[in-house]
Amino acid sequence: MNVIIGLIVLLQMQFTELIPMIDPAGEQDSVAAVQHADTRRRINLIISSRTKKIDPAPWSFQLQARIMRLFRRKTLFVIVAGSSEEMAVKAEKILKRERAMIGNIWFDSHGHYARRHALFEIGADEFNAVNIHDSMHVRWLQVLGAYCDENTKAGIGSCYGGATYSLPAIENIPGTRMNGDSLMMGLSGILNKAIIYGSESWVMSGPGIFWSPYALSGYPLRRKFKDKIFEPVWERLGVWNCYYGGKKIFLRVPTVSLDKRAAIHEQPSEYLSFSKRRKRQQEHLNNLKSGRLNLASLYQ
Repeated sequence: MNVIIGLIVLLQMQFTELIPMIDPAGEQDSVAAVQHADTRRRINLIISSRTKKIDPAPWSFQLQARIMRLFRRKTLFVIVAGSSEEMAVKAEKILKRERAMIGNIWFDSHGHYARRHALFEIGADEFNAVNIHDSMHVRWLQVLGAYCDENTKAGIGSCYGGATYSLPAIENIPGTRMNGDSLMMGLSGILNKAIIYGSESWVMSGPGIFWSPYALSGYPLRRKFKDKIFEPVWERLGVWNCYYGGKKIFLRVPTVSLDKRAAIHEQPSEYLSFSKRRKRQQEHLNNLKSGRLNLASLYQ
């Protein structure tokens, strides 16, 4: 019911500008591209996974994206795919037909904390810091590179997709680093030095994704996420990292959002810059307890 109400509000807000439009895929239909594409315009792509099981998160994101597309048919395109190959075929068809470069691309995906590394998925295919350098594994992602340059912005829309902290050893599982920075750098290389964004914490998918400045930030309510093992995630609510491929610079940036054209923006203030949010965060940190997560999930 909350999702339905949120989507109604979303439709009502369509003609109210809440986020400044500063992205290459803004009001104008065309911009100068950097590499051999002076007459091409920029479009924005949403990439989301097809799932057979009941999963409200991607369904909510896909529904909201499709609603946005009704109002932004020249600049916003939504691709739902079961694999990176299917994604590449659909994306290239659109890009060739539109004779366009990629202005912004957002990989909507789940993160999997139990796997103990940063990742994003396109259908059945997982991409992480190790296999992002495997030319065979990323061959379909490389199709997108021809339509990207240093002005392209790409968002890893999975929880912990840009995480750089280390997880402690648990039972007989050794401590390990999440390596989100390595994943981001590898993806930038594939996308022709594109600018890559990744989150240190959770990436939410509730109502308002494309118009509320902090809709992607926050925390899930399920009991398992209040286990002590998630302490690094709670400490970094709304924290994002950015890798500028052209300059080879990796840095922390203010909280990231998407506008009505699915263009990626950095907010003026971080999610935790508001005192009420910091207070609530501290309450959760103080109440974290071990034993709320089934450790068997770490062995799967």
